[in-house]
Amino acid sequence: MSIYKELNEVTIDLSEFDVSPLTNYEKKRVQKLVKKKLKLVKSHKGMGVAAATLAIGLLAMNHQTIANMPFIAALLEDWQVTEQVDWSPYKTVIGETRTTEMGDLTLNEVLVNYDKIMISATFDKNEETVFSYRHQLKPTVIINGEKVEAKGISAQSIAQNSSMYTIYNEITLAEPVAAANFDIQIMYDEMHTPQTKTLEGETLEQPWVFDIKASQLTVQNKTAVHDLHQTIQLQNDEQFVIDRIVTTPISTTIYYSGFSSDQSPNINLFDAEGNRYHWNSAYGNDDGTGEINYTGASFLESELFIQVFSTSTEDDAISGKVKILN
Repeated sequence: MSIYKELNEVTIDLSEFDVSPLTNYEKKRVQKLVKKKLKLVKSHKGMGVAAATLAIGLLAMNHQTIANMPFIAALLEDWQVTEQVDWSPYKTVIGETRTTEMGDLTLNEVLVNYDKIMISATFDKNEETVFSYRHQLKPTVIINGEKVEAKGISAQSIAQNSSMYTIYNEITLAEPVAAANFDIQIMYDEMHTPQTKTLEGETLEQPWVFDIKASQLTVQNKTAVHDLHQTIQLQNDEQFVIDRIVTTPISTTIYYSGFSSDQSPNINLFDAEGNRYHWNSAYGNDDGTGEINYTGASFLESELFIQVFSTSTEDDAISGKVKILN
């Protein structure tokens, strides 16, 4: 019997579920799931109704029920972008598990993107281990025997059920990784808790250690570094310089200097059709230099315009729209 026929014949008592609003992350995952199912059954008569029934059932269930379903995968794309993209050609898929007294940690994917390393893992904690979405695991990364110098790291833990969490990390490096293929050691040896008061976090006595081989060749083949040194004039008579822009199939990153504020400039990207792209991470330094990253915005061999907006509202432009890449 078809799974779709089985789903249509199932009677579900929704009274046992908490009908609480889904987060944007959960809505996006459900939408991707439904789109995928619809594509799979498009050529079979009558299957559309079954897929729609599946969608209604999913939306009615509570967060934990959705998270426990095995066919919903937590990928790097899910974490970084809202649009539907596929980074499969650029990722190294691992699927290895290590066990410590805290539980099992499975390293899912590694993606090296110029000067950034993105990692996804799944943590299945032991019953005695105290862990929540407010706990973050942060790895030490060693490439070809040398510890990388990180100038920024982001981390997030997303609960899948009462004992399982998806662990995401993005590490911004001081210098891009030069090698196309390399040995990489990822050691989860640090944890931030709600009580952590320092940037370093708490050192784990039993870290999870993964020794793998990774490649960024497909990313490198489509990466372009544009040295610009282009001055951007603001309406308050101030100005700063776009030093360079790096475009990859994963992201676009702007490196700037001469910005007088203690905050990064709120730069939005625009393509030739006027579609707008907002930044998702930024690093500013006291000397007026910094960088802004737009994950999911890839401007390979395409026109790029930028415009600076007020830091208080994205509808208040403080510069004209400037063409940066032809």
